[in-house]
Amino acid sequence: MSAHANPDIVDDNLVFIYDTDDGKSFKGEPTVNLATDSPSQGGWAGGREVLDSSRKKFKLIVNNFNGSAGSGQGWRSFTWDLNSYSGQSVTISATVEVPSASPGTFAWIMMGQTNTHTSNNSGAGQYMGYSAASERVQKTTTTTEHITWTGTVGSTGTASQPSGHVGFTLWYNGGTIGVDSYVEVSNVQIEINSHATPFVNGTRSATQGLIDRTGTATINISNASFDSNAQMTFDGTDDTINTGLFSGRNPSTDPFTIEAVVKSDITSGSRMWIDATSNGSNQRLYCAYAATGTGNPMGIQGTAWSSSGVNDTDYHHYVIVMDGSVARLYNNGEAHSTRNYTSYQIQALNIGGRNTYRWLGYIPIFKLYNRALTAAEVLQNFNATKSRFGL
Repeated sequence: MSAHANPDIVDDNLVFIYDTDDGKSFKGEPTVNLATDSPSQGGWAGGREVLDSSRKKFKLIVNNFNGSAGSGQGWRSFTWDLNSYSGQSVTISATVEVPSASPGTFAWIMMGQTNTHTSNNSGAGQYMGYSAASERVQKTTTTTEHITWTGTVGSTGTASQPSGHVGFTLWYNGGTIGVDSYVEVSNVQIEINSHATPFVNGTRSATQGLIDRTGTATINISNASFDSNAQMTFDGTDDTINTGLFSGRNPSTDPFTIEAVVKSDITSGSRMWIDATSNGSNQRLYCAYAATGTGNPMGIQGTAWSSSGVNDTDYHHYVIVMDGSVARLYNNGEAHSTRNYTSYQIQALNIGGRNTYRWLGYIPIFKLYNRALTAAEVLQNFNATKSRFGL
């Protein structure tokens, strides 16, 4: 029996499932977290404490004292050296919490980049405020928030291009003299990327980002793309995922079901499909967003069905049931069309297409069943999914 997050979907003979939004099968795109347990420090007195290395959780401390800036006021920066990545995009993300036990009125936290920090009292020009506004994000908060900043790793040491140190500056007002103020940050992630991805402690490789939730397959996603929300997408050019499943399978004698939620970015020419061979002839089984006019929602043996398809850029829940010599297509829980076919064998099951046939858009859910689903089961799965995608 498979393990999945939604108990309302059909489980019997579910042999493959991934879902890019549940955090179980989709761990996120390949990345490297450059945040270590030992950031550099600069500014007024203070320090850091590692609370949980596996979650990159720190207690960042500012000593409040009667300094020249006023009673009970202080600041301190905590940064990581990224000078070696000069000119590249970098993103830092973290969950920031201001504990109620911390004395003082929290003024702000800055996230971004600045110049080097090597010791205490390193100079007022070394905190994030030294940078241009585009080189930092500034938050005033007394709650728990997840914040991110993205920019280009600098090299010149000027306000608009600091010297490649990325991290945090904390500033407190109204603290108790002689008593530390602090914030806690967790899931600290620094990556050479133009957007934040789900937290990883260390490295997430191309074969660790998408793991079949049934535990039967580890899938290489090096040929997929990712949008600004770090969701997997397909560019219509060279993106594809080979599941490695059902190779050589003949649905005439060994029925199966394919289910997917898809969203196309265009209204013609975008297909997700299976490449198949029979008697030396290339054949295709595909579910397509239609060309203008008469649609081609599915093709078998290179011949498109003449029934009307969809030609929009909405989400759709598609199910293809291959049972004996009959193929059945369902769109959003309803029977769409059927077609008879002759015997053939699957060559490869690729999500997103192959050769010149590529998907342009999203495929957030993909499932394979080792049998033919009934119409009632197709509707059950649609009902379990529809609210998430506004269907």
